[in-house]
Amino acid sequence: MMAQAIRLSGDEWERWANKLLSCHYGPTEYQKVPSNDKGDAGIEGFVAADGHAYQAYGCEEPVSTKKRYESQRDKMTRDISKFIKNKAALTSIFKNSVVIRRWVLLVPYCDSKDILSHAATKTDEVLAANLSYVSTDFRVVVCQEDDFQIARDQLLNANAGVLKLAVQSAPTGVVQSWATSNSALFATLDQKIGRMPSMSNALRRQSFCEQVLKWHLEGQSLLEALRSYPEIYQKVRAAKNHQENYLAMATLDTEATKESLKGPLDALKAALQKEVRELHSFNAETLSHEAVADWLLRCPLNFPEAAKHD
Repeated sequence: MMAQAIRLSGDEWERWANKLLSCHYGPTEYQKVPSNDKGDAGIEGFVAADGHAYQAYGCEEPVSTKKRYESQRDKMTRDISKFIKNKAALTSIFKNSVVIRRWVLLVPYCDSKDILSHAATKTDEVLAANLSYVSTDFRVVVCQEDDFQIARDQLLNANAGVLKLAVQSAPTGVVQSWATSNSALFATLDQKIGRMPSMSNALRRQSFCEQVLKWHLEGQSLLEALRSYPEIYQKVRAAKNHQENYLAMATLDTEATKESLKGPLDALKAALQKEVRELHSFNAETLSHEAVADWLLRCPLNFPEAAKHD
């Protein structure tokens, strides 16, 4: 399964975007435009020195490329209209000291060239309006979070923002398909789970095995999404590898029970929360369950077979 990461959206994305821009330009250079009283006039904030005006927008994910484009297109259309119509408010804000060269739609992720074509159309629309606060080389452009990678990493390393990613739930059909395609791994898992006294019932054992696979698939998808945040990804991998080194000793004389899975799970979750402070607790929980599932499948987490009595 390759579930798509859910990025920040709505107000959460706007707050994070403002932090990114303030970190990138400096708090005295990036001026946020409050919108509580009379709306945002088509901009989230601006940088006087560069003549850059920003509008932040994050649509609800996960969506298709087409749907993401349509949402971003509609947002751009609405706010460029405000940027043109709210001449009095913007003239008052900019006075004669600020001339806007770039109107930037800042989004978490952009994957359609059609939004660039739409931006070109909106550029012509703004220039045709002959606004006093717009330069002759004005352009509407689109930027995404990765374009501010240095600022993003500085914020995350300073724990100024907590990264919160989510993934689509792994449907039962996807889980079962994975089990069929990876029959040897599933057999290993089934054998281990079968050692638990509470899992002697075949249907109950199968249900729990599928739950473990669900942890594995959803966690793997989250790990894939974290590759966009290399420093955090490496910290997660280091914490998991460190805990894995001690699994054999921890389970050497441990009877296989659901409770015996809780120790490794809690240990990794605690390590993630301590060593990867930038990571949201929900993500730490998902990754802890992924690790336990992975260890069960690959065998770093093993249990002795129950003693047989005559």
